[in-house]
Amino acid sequence: MILITGRERGTVMAIHTPKTREDLARHLYPMRLQATVFERAVAVGAAESRTYSKGAPKSAPNMTRWYRTVEVIHEQLMLLQLDWKRSDPQNLPYFSQTDLNLGLITSSGDEFTGVAWGTPSTKNPKGSAFARRVDENGQIAMFGQPTDDGGEIDVKYLWILLYNERDGMVFLELSRPTSMAGKQIDSWSERIIFPPFDLALGAFSFEEDTEEDEGFGFTVARR
Repeated sequence: MILITGRERGTVMAIHTPKTREDLARHLYPMRLQATVFERAVAVGAAESRTYSKGAPKSAPNMTRWYRTVEVIHEQLMLLQLDWKRSDPQNLPYFSQTDLNLGLITSSGDEFTGVAWGTPSTKNPKGSAFARRVDENGQIAMFGQPTDDGGEIDVKYLWILLYNERDGMVFLELSRPTSMAGKQIDSWSERIIFPPFDLALGAFSFEEDTEEDEGFGFTVARR
């Protein structure tokens, strides 16, 4: 199903809610991505966040989840052998697909992550390295960024993997940011909402027997 909903300035935001593995694959394939990359990363990140006792610093589970999620995404993207590259501008893990001018960053999200009826935001304030990758037009302020091998990254389309755990599920989406309010993203141009990752089953909760809804609608909202 594809839902188009309104956003400020009279523009629109596209929200995709694939229900089956095949439908999700259709959205990810043009970006040279596969659902297994994120399925594996979410599983490992969630498991690692549970290795701490109450005696650990309160930030330890969430930080470790992010560390391991990024690490596994790195491993899985390299295994795809689809020309994804890794760089770390100002220590920010950043993946890029130069043929398609795509960039990918991972971040925890708020309680509206992974649902079509709310507008998500990054959970925690972001620093300058993160903020500089998003300007007011949703483009990337990362032109001519040098890489470790002496090349340059020319990225026009930034996607952010947002994740948020609640109610025994990890909700996640792959979305394109439009702008930031202060140190947090507040608007998006396109969102691909994954089926929730069921922690008990260790897999996405695909509705494999549900027929795909071909309908769509749109609203244009002005400020």
